[in-house]
Amino acid sequence: MRVVVEPRIIEVTGEQSRLTVQITNTSEIISGYAIQVLGADPDWVAVDDAAPTLFPGSTTTVTITLTTPADLGSGVRRMAVQVREKTPPFRTTVDELELHVAEVPATAVTLDPVTVSAGRRASFGVTVQNTGNTAFNGVFAGSDPEDRIRFRFAPATVELAPKETISARMEVRARRPLLGSPVVRPLGVRLEPERAPGAAPAGDPQAHGSFVQRAVLSRGAISLVGLLAAITIFALMITTAMSGVVSQSAADRDLAIQVAQARDADGASPAAVSGTVRLITTGDPVAGVTVEAFDQRDPAGPVATTATGDEGRYTIEGLGEGAYLLRFHGAGYSEIWYPGSPDSGDAEPVEVAPGQDHDDVDAALGGLPATLAGTVEGDDVSAATISVQIPLDELGEDARRGEVSGTADAEDRRSSAEGAVIRTVPVGSDGSFEIPDVPSPAVYDLTVTKTGFATEVQRIDLAPGEERTGIKIRLRSGDGLIAGDVRGADGPIGGADISASAGESVGRTVSLTEDDIGAFTLRDLPTPGTYTLTVGAAGHAPETLTVNLAAGQQLTGVSVTLGSDAGELFGQAFETPGDVPASGVDVTVSDGSTSVSTVTQSAGDGTAGAWRVSGLAVPSTYTVTFSRSDLEDQTIQVGLDQYGRITSGGDRESGVRVVMRAAGSNLTGRISLRDAVDGSVEPAGNVVVTAVSGPDEYVVTTASQPADDVGRFSIDQLPPGTYTVTAARTGSTPASSTVTLEAGVDRSVDLQLPAPASITVTVIGDEGPLRGALVTLYRATEYTTSAAAVTSARADEAGRVVFADLDAPEHYIADVRLQEAGAPIAASGPITLDLSEAATVQLTARGGQTGDGEWQ
Repeated sequence: MRVVVEPRIIEVTGEQSRLTVQITNTSEIISGYAIQVLGADPDWVAVDDAAPTLFPGSTTTVTITLTTPADLGSGVRRMAVQVREKTPPFRTTVDELELHVAEVPATAVTLDPVTVSAGRRASFGVTVQNTGNTAFNGVFAGSDPEDRIRFRFAPATVELAPKETISARMEVRARRPLLGSPVVRPLGVRLEPERAPGAAPAGDPQAHGSFVQRAVLSRGAISLVGLLAAITIFALMITTAMSGVVSQSAADRDLAIQVAQARDADGASPAAVSGTVRLITTGDPVAGVTVEAFDQRDPAGPVATTATGDEGRYTIEGLGEGAYLLRFHGAGYSEIWYPGSPDSGDAEPVEVAPGQDHDDVDAALGGLPATLAGTVEGDDVSAATISVQIPLDELGEDARRGEVSGTADAEDRRSSAEGAVIRTVPVGSDGSFEIPDVPSPAVYDLTVTKTGFATEVQRIDLAPGEERTGIKIRLRSGDGLIAGDVRGADGPIGGADISASAGESVGRTVSLTEDDIGAFTLRDLPTPGTYTLTVGAAGHAPETLTVNLAAGQQLTGVSVTLGSDAGELFGQAFETPGDVPASGVDVTVSDGSTSVSTVTQSAGDGTAGAWRVSGLAVPSTYTVTFSRSDLEDQTIQVGLDQYGRITSGGDRESGVRVVMRAAGSNLTGRISLRDAVDGSVEPAGNVVVTAVSGPDEYVVTTASQPADDVGRFSIDQLPPGTYTVTAARTGSTPASSTVTLEAGVDRSVDLQLPAPASITVTVIGDEGPLRGALVTLYRATEYTTSAAAVTSARADEAGRVVFADLDAPEHYIADVRLQEAGAPIAASGPITLDLSEAATVQLTARGGQTGDGEWQ
């Protein structure tokens, strides 16, 4: 099997990226393959042919499409493509990939409120969200077209993780107009990357708002002053007897001016009032409630208005020093004045000092009373009663668990399980009923009861002050009973919710938490009937049963066993040799439709190699895959029962234990070389060793030092497969061998290279071999040029010179000279030399030697 995956580095430029997997069947049988992408969310991956089948020698290309989320965090993600052979020898290849996700910084900014009316200063809430895929460090910047507003932000800079949202405060300040109408000053704000101090904001505002700035003296105040002056002059002209009236008018004039100026004057530092508005019945926050602040000295009109947000919070800012009355009102709710008066006469003022923030001015609103009316239908509705109850799931946790006094009788326990009763009224003989003055808004259960009849329950959701009419509830004969107990893996379960429904008839209760823990009883069920019995408890999966009740049947002994709502798998990974804990192993748990991944721990306190995955659906069978780049993949099937306990593939106490072996093999060996002169064999350094398997090639060079390691080589962690190992050096014929590697099994291969190419030149003179003749060897293409000779030597006693360890294949020429600077007296023709060839050449020279052995 040969696998080529391209590209190895994927640049994410859009939502989809593609890569190809080319598979070649190098075996002699038809083979099937399984392709899987490791380290990626299965929802991202689409393989056009995840299980191809190939004839021997054939090749196929499979396209894998990765659809990554638009909000995928930036950075490098490592993945791998695993190709597994389904036929012998069941080989597996894993090719690692890198997914490069570019940084896309983006933010969104909103102002709340968008418009603020104030004097010299105003305050806005700023909400900013990081909508990009990378962390964003930014600085707030404000701008206004007139360049008259000064901005201050708290905090001035923010650090946001992707999708993180924070709130800040923007304070604005501008010179206040002395006279005239309010001035609208548009403004903008943006969040931009941190810039150098003093640098101008870059880009357009991300949010726009308005600062409505009131004048120091409004037109109304000026008109009032003029009017009072005119009245004063007119009064003086009428009569001096009116001096008292004139004096009083002057006093009124001064007071009015003071009131107007006090209302509009800009304090030394603005104050604020904030709090939370909640429902008086449930304590839930109320959104959309109007909150108004009135000057205690002049409650005729509000000086500031705001509304509560989704969490019931409100803030009134820009208040000057003084005492203020607060009014809260909204559609369907009773109007109150802080802290809870129906009118301003009994309201308690909130004293505000300069720069002071009151953050605990809370209020509780009650809805206008609601009315419920309708009809109870049935064969005999006389003496029936109808109750308004707060549902069990709207009560506290103790009520949900059914916890009541240990001395309470069974009826008390039953009532506690049905919820708190708000009001009970009798049903008229004609079945009609009306229930006035019901607190609202709220969710209630209307419960109709009558001895010998089934308890009928209908849930309603009342809006504030709603008049709900036309309610119809059917009363059915109820003489049936279902009783039993609820159990789990650890024994009885108290506080479980039990309901039995058949058409419109519904009965509810909870299992006991004391005495006979887990026991339950459902009474007054209409019979005959087929009931759906539903049982649920926190931390357990709900269970549904079908129960058939015959006429008047009292069914007892119904035992319901609840399984866990989620299970977990855990264990520890080890690696050979030595069963050492394996850290950093990717663990993927999959049931075929959903996959969850984790990594084994690397801590040194005994938890190294440990892993745990929680929140798994039960009962189910899971495929657990262990993978690490240097270890062979392991896959185990593990079963979980309905209680979340391991039933197969592991131990209930210690979990899933796996021992992983190395994914590859170490190939070592030594390369030796035969000497061309004496035939001896010695280790050879600087020999190139190549291991080839399909398209994969690994190249190393043998060691040349120290002496004990000369000729040695090592190629570590080769993937399993069949390799051709070749040793090659200049001038020698390469030596090769084939070796098959198995995962985790090391192999050694020693190769011997034949002697390198050589040329033996024998020089013969008139009287026989010429000792001391100078023989020079040239490359044929460089002979008679200025190029240097390859080598040279003087002939021995036999007139012979051996040139060993020559480059080949190559063409050479040898000549004989009297001396180094002399002209050649004999030369060979071109000598063609192949790898490891031992060529011989005989050259004849005219001349001889003197008696003292010198050449002449």
